[in-house]
Amino acid sequence: MKYLLLCLTTIMCFSFSGYAQKVKNEKVEFSYVQYPSEPFPRAERNYKIEAEATNQDVKAKKKKEYDEEVAKIDAKYEEELAALRREQAVYDSSSTGSKIASNILLGDKRPELSEIRKGTYPVEPVYPKVIDGSAVVHSKIKLSGLKETDDAPVTIKFTFPGMDYTEAEIIGDSVYHYSYTIKNPVKLTVSTAEGEILYDGFVNNSDTYKTIKYGKETDKYKLMKNWKGTRVANIQGNESSILKDNMKSANTLLNSKYGYVVKESEFKIFMGASKKDIYTDHAEAFNNAILGYNLLENEADYTEAKEYLDASIEAWELSLKEKDIKNKKAKINAKVAGGLHFNLTASYLFTKNFKKVSYHSSQLKVLGEGKYERRLKDIDDFIRDYKSRYKAFSAALAQREE
Repeated sequence: MKYLLLCLTTIMCFSFSGYAQKVKNEKVEFSYVQYPSEPFPRAERNYKIEAEATNQDVKAKKKKEYDEEVAKIDAKYEEELAALRREQAVYDSSSTGSKIASNILLGDKRPELSEIRKGTYPVEPVYPKVIDGSAVVHSKIKLSGLKETDDAPVTIKFTFPGMDYTEAEIIGDSVYHYSYTIKNPVKLTVSTAEGEILYDGFVNNSDTYKTIKYGKETDKYKLMKNWKGTRVANIQGNESSILKDNMKSANTLLNSKYGYVVKESEFKIFMGASKKDIYTDHAEAFNNAILGYNLLENEADYTEAKEYLDASIEAWELSLKEKDIKNKKAKINAKVAGGLHFNLTASYLFTKNFKKVSYHSSQLKVLGEGKYERRLKDIDDFIRDYKSRYKAFSAALAQREE
């Protein structure tokens, strides 16, 4: 009812304006179901999730490598310390005369502990966070028009190898900053129960390193001090934000390939008008088109939506039979005809009559009415994408009958 009232209000607003053989238009905002670009085989709509987080193993490996480096430094120090003590023992066991002679002739003194220096420990790595892969997936991934079930014929597997980074270096001559690289990959594998791989790859090129810059100081030592205090937090913060971005990209990718996403769109509906008011048949077609477009949001309402759009199409096609593009004063002159061809291009698209879409879009180009040609150019990519997705969906449905 609210759409009907909107239509009637719009038509009343137009009723007493305009001049002979003019074109009126009204923008229609609506939602529709975007079909998947690569639907599951047989257009199945059930899936199951698997998640594997190997960052616990990565953390353990890095911790082991760090502990081994520390142990080597400790072991070397202990060896050198033991050797020093042996030398001290030899020195202490010699006679006083020998000590004096050795000191005078060779400059030898009793070995001191200060002669032994322990090696510097390496900077301890920032370890990847241990995550619950399943929890991350279920909190970030929402697939429209699909249902997660345990016995689904399609499996979507997420693999989280864990964060990795390179240690930061100071860059600059007079103004300094730290620079390091980091990655936190997310891998997606989509497969069928029969073993067919539908997708296998890292999301958003997430297996490549991203460069991070920190700070901006003319005092290098101040920069070093600041970095020392914030190094761990900075790396962990980027680890989290990169994972968040990658999961967002994964959600977008999965919905584009396999989901049935409700998208928002808008078109203008064009109507011919005399000096007094909009043509009656165009006003009725406008009303039906609005009702049809606003039912496209739910797949269950598609049959009803098509009935309204078909009624508009019938009226516009009938009106075009009066087309006289050489007569500017004709009821359906070139400008009015262009608007009708545009209306039909859009309506036929959503009723899946792609031959008619091609016909009416070509007629617009033949007319040479720049306004409509520019508007058509704006939606060319949308038309191609919609046709491609629907054809892929139809092909997947046809597999059910094979």
